[in-house]
Amino acid sequence: MDGFITRTATTGGHMVVIQNAADFEMYSANSLGGFQGNGYQCRNAGPRFLRIVTSTDWSVHDLIMVDSPEFHLVVQGGSNGEVYNLMIRGANIGGSDGIDISGTNHWVHDVSVTNRDECVTIKSPAHNILVENIWCNQSGGSAFGSLGIGTDISNIVYNRIYTNGGNQAMMFKSNGGSGSVSNVLLQNFISRSTAYGLYINQYWASMSPLAGSGVKLSNIKFQNWNGNVNNDQRPPIALICADTAPCTGITLDNVNMWSLTGKPVYRCESAFGSGVGCIRSGSPSGYAVVNVTPTRPAGYSTPSTMPGDLSAGFPADASIPVPTAIPTSFFPGVPAHSRLMSAQGGGGVITPNTATSRAATSTTKASSAGPTGGTGTVAHVCISSSYLYPPSHILMQRKC
Repeated sequence: MDGFITRTATTGGHMVVIQNAADFEMYSANSLGGFQGNGYQCRNAGPRFLRIVTSTDWSVHDLIMVDSPEFHLVVQGGSNGEVYNLMIRGANIGGSDGIDISGTNHWVHDVSVTNRDECVTIKSPAHNILVENIWCNQSGGSAFGSLGIGTDISNIVYNRIYTNGGNQAMMFKSNGGSGSVSNVLLQNFISRSTAYGLYINQYWASMSPLAGSGVKLSNIKFQNWNGNVNNDQRPPIALICADTAPCTGITLDNVNMWSLTGKPVYRCESAFGSGVGCIRSGSPSGYAVVNVTPTRPAGYSTPSTMPGDLSAGFPADASIPVPTAIPTSFFPGVPAHSRLMSAQGGGGVITPNTATSRAATSTTKASSAGPTGGTGTVAHVCISSSYLYPPSHILMQRKC
């Protein structure tokens, strides 16, 4: 895809659906192709861009997605998928989701999202998913949810997430429902001037209450966070858990969240674990909201910035400018894992950035035929990556 697929339809559905596929790769060889939705012409009425359904051993990379009328990329189930070197520009409006992903053993990395809804969000069911090097640049922010009836999510890692402005650094959102989210590691977060910071809300008013006592959240660790919110009405840290399904094993380790107003409040309800003054230990049971007024954390510092940080989102009623290039870094001081295709002559096996610091090993494997019948090789990047999270283990593995 070395040019743009441009929307012409004004009805719903999707521009491209890939379903029950195996061993495919979708990319732009010059790193400049992608989707143009001109969503301002049919806001929340036209098609979504790309949906990948129950597919295995695939990758989508080096694409630019501009102004979908609705969602940009949906990964629905499947396994062994990889999404990387993507730039998404949506409007400053709800319903403009960047990436929604479910399934097993997926890897999303080196992605920039501008919108006012989901940045990179986990949907149920989801297991063994790694999300890293994400730049939420005036975005709604990353999340789990909305979580509903029969939620089934486990073994999820978010690593190196940079959020500039927008709604939240990370949110778990539900209202009633059932099932569980367990064994989650959220590490190395930087956030600047968001409305919410670290945010669990199991009474989320934007969704109607569902049947059930609540989604059970357990063994969730927040580690190495530095950030601030832009107001004193919304806490930099809020752990609002269901009274009938208290959160357990919630750990905050080196979490330094503050308010630009200098008057923050940390807030907890029915949350059990350690690392913040309002949380409780011991046998879990429902308890009413507890507010604490913290002092500025000793580890807090002015959050880092990125070249290209936006001061505001893009309007919903006007054309959004097409990016001239995909970034080569998506987190302060860290290069992307894989070089852009445009830096590799537009073909051949994808090679990792050797400067990338990563607790993983990388290998490459090339197949003998191109995905569209051409003579080039199909590139597969295979990553094996392990993260240890007490009291449970999260093992993320990518195999050729």
